[in-house]
Amino acid sequence: MGGYDGMMGIRLMELPVAEIDENMGQVPGVPKNPRKITANNFKRLLDSIRKSPELKEADELVVVPCQGRYVVLSGNHRLRAYKALGWQNALCKVLPESTPKEKLREIVIKKNMIYAQDDAKALMGWDVKELASWDVPMKVTHNHVTESGEVEFTEILDETHNYVVLYFDNEVDWLQAQTVLGIKQVRCLSTKKGEDNQNAHKLGVGRVLRGADIISRLSRESGLSAISGGNNNEDIG
Repeated sequence: MGGYDGMMGIRLMELPVAEIDENMGQVPGVPKNPRKITANNFKRLLDSIRKSPELKEADELVVVPCQGRYVVLSGNHRLRAYKALGWQNALCKVLPESTPKEKLREIVIKKNMIYAQDDAKALMGWDVKELASWDVPMKVTHNHVTESGEVEFTEILDETHNYVVLYFDNEVDWLQAQTVLGIKQVRCLSTKKGEDNQNAHKLGVGRVLRGADIISRLSRESGLSAISGGNNNEDIG
């Protein structure tokens, strides 16, 4: 099975899975696959493919010939899943071996980028149970669908206690936040129950700050006039 697609001479072919390799940097001038997957998400991928094997035909791998084999530019984890499931063939878009390395690198990055995101309001028109069966990462709270990156504390506004929670997954951003927001450094407890962290490796761990004070501080940092009163810098948690 084969055909041509577009001016680049891309061929649509069904290839033996045994002849296709993950991108480990073996194509000269093209770094290894920049995406990774957790064991849990890989299991979810396997389950998804088992449930809907026909999607294999609708979502081709993008490959390029290299030293008598084919290397995946887009679809590395799907290839790994196909092999784990024991599938023999995979539908592929095969780029010419003469494709410039700059274009191959561009394809590796752009084909693995996610430009769009789920529209929570639009998803309210879909069947929630059906979405769940397709492993769509959404959360449903009181018939309201929210994007999985958000956490709803409550649907009822309380003038005195509304929250914005920030989290930092690297030390540099956290240290900068401590400086900008004026967060005090405190020593956390050891991860072992009842033991104190004598070496004080964790400083300035999670704090709850008064929102009005933070707005005033950020306004001053940005050179703007304070847009809120509040002058109490005391931490409340």
